[in-house]
Amino acid sequence: MSETGESPVPQPTLSAEERELGMDSDITRRDFLNAVALGTGVALLGAAAPSVARAAGAAAGSQAPAFHPWTGYGGVGDYAISNGNTWEVVNAGHGIRDNLYQQRIASATDTGETYDLVIVGGGFAGVTAAFRFLKETKRQRQCLMLENHPIIGGEAKRNEFLVRGVRLMGPQGSNGMRAQTSGVFGEIWQDVGLPTHYEFGDLPPGRKRMEFPLEHYFPQLWWDNFENNGYYFDSPKPHWVTNPFAHRLEGTPWPEEVRRDLLRWREQPIAPFQGDDESYRRWLDTMSYDEYVTKHLKLHPEVSRFVDPIIQAGWAGAGADCVTAVTPTRLFRADGFIGLGQHLGLAPNRASKNLVFSFPGGNDGAMRAIVKWLNPEVIEGSTSFPDVHNGRIRFEAMDRPNTPCRMRAGATVVHVAHDPEKKGQPAVITYVKGEKLYSVRARTVVWAGASWSARHAIQRLPAEYSAAMESFPRAPILSVNLALDNWRALYQLGYSSMSWRGGFGFTASIRAPMYIGDYRPPLDPDQPTVLTFYTGLADRGSPPPEQGKVARAKLFATSYREYETQIRQQLVKMLGMAGFDPKRDIAGIVLNRWGHAYVYAAPGFYYGVNGKPAPSDVLRQPLGNVTFGHSELAGLQSAGPAVAEGNRAATQALAML
Repeated sequence: MSETGESPVPQPTLSAEERELGMDSDITRRDFLNAVALGTGVALLGAAAPSVARAAGAAAGSQAPAFHPWTGYGGVGDYAISNGNTWEVVNAGHGIRDNLYQQRIASATDTGETYDLVIVGGGFAGVTAAFRFLKETKRQRQCLMLENHPIIGGEAKRNEFLVRGVRLMGPQGSNGMRAQTSGVFGEIWQDVGLPTHYEFGDLPPGRKRMEFPLEHYFPQLWWDNFENNGYYFDSPKPHWVTNPFAHRLEGTPWPEEVRRDLLRWREQPIAPFQGDDESYRRWLDTMSYDEYVTKHLKLHPEVSRFVDPIIQAGWAGAGADCVTAVTPTRLFRADGFIGLGQHLGLAPNRASKNLVFSFPGGNDGAMRAIVKWLNPEVIEGSTSFPDVHNGRIRFEAMDRPNTPCRMRAGATVVHVAHDPEKKGQPAVITYVKGEKLYSVRARTVVWAGASWSARHAIQRLPAEYSAAMESFPRAPILSVNLALDNWRALYQLGYSSMSWRGGFGFTASIRAPMYIGDYRPPLDPDQPTVLTFYTGLADRGSPPPEQGKVARAKLFATSYREYETQIRQQLVKMLGMAGFDPKRDIAGIVLNRWGHAYVYAAPGFYYGVNGKPAPSDVLRQPLGNVTFGHSELAGLQSAGPAVAEGNRAATQALAML
């Protein structure tokens, strides 16, 4: 028995390789590994983890999480209870898919609550809908937000670590931002008090100069052309190539014809399409990006395969063979979009007027400012941005009665009963929270969640709405924040960002830390930092509707322990030559599994197929007193489209009141 009177947690049985990789060392998730070692793979999904709740509870204070071994260590602080899709979130979602709640709907506890607006989903679309509603009604009407995760924010949340007394943050998902000055997002930016100028950490005097990404998407995934980016190859022998595209791919082992076509893809502009822009886009929407690259541009097939993980992790979750060729034009704003490096014009340059950056926890910095505006009591402290960013969450204040915007987290909507022909009749919304069912009434509803759950939950869907909702295939993403005790190996190599193909992931980077108030972690190779991975999981070959399902099955069937082993192996392979020691240098690992992270727009998404309207055009029309506002309607899941769609849906709902 232990000193607390409890039975000691069984020590993990590790292989010789796992011990060599440092999986028996004392790091911030060590108590968790004791539980995770009880099983592997799919078997873990049913394993009990009595020690996890105790270990995590000490980290998260009163919000003691009941971690499932599959979920993994969640870090410290408020967000320790919500890293990606936790086991509880996945389980509730699968209950909707499998119709497990339908027979219990009639027995749901009626809360007796009626709201002018109920918002389903607490990501950027949901909080934007709440912003528009509160602003237009001058906070005189009440809305309720129902969010399936334990914390409002969707994918715009952070992971936090405490390593040698240094507080560190990394993005769980949503990342990459510009200070907004126009449109709806600019209005929100100004109203909630987000700053437009930022301070970033730098290496101390005496260290060699290095350039660091300010966020993970543009420099790392799309625009990796800077001198402190290294590309690792393991054939014909392990070696690094510094900034290969800037050096004409010299030193890379790719065949000459592949190098030639990769450079064409990156650099060579093509003649503008002969015709108006609309007809050009319609033409592009008839084919996949893979078809465009290989059949029309006649580039080597390896170019498309090189692009696959960029598309997967950067915006779609699926490969180039599934995504309509329209999407890259919308992202890169380029005629023909072949000259990727030319047209993006982005660099990790903190003096840029068009600065693309990351808050310490990704886009959670903007999310927290909006949440504070919606309900000032939810985050402790003043409305100054440092207080908003660094303050603790007051969970008890999220759902107080008589608050203009009540936030009910951990509530998964499973049933929406309404009559599309009777807009004046409130909808009855049933949700599951803590395995119990409850219902509320709503005069209007904004569905700011994904269509995959809407088509199961919303009753009396017309055929065209149901068909449209089936046109949004979803794909997963795995983001990993790895706390390093130091990053001497990277410093010795001269890299702040790494790229590779094969093995776990394909890129990882550390950022120049943004300083906000007293959040000022050091930027020094002998001090702790966070290394962040964004990893797609799709494989070529499956048709568009299936590719995301296959990848999601892979994500859900892999245990924390297996992922940890893969991550450690990858880092040893790439950095071992520079002195990396996983036992000494790894201080913590948090997995963020997002099972439905991205909608991937297949050919025909934007202009329809066989004369039928595009699915987004169908869902942008209200159905009775239900409106739909989610970034998937734009075919691109990011903060900007989410804000636009959430604002439109809220405006439609307001017109009904």
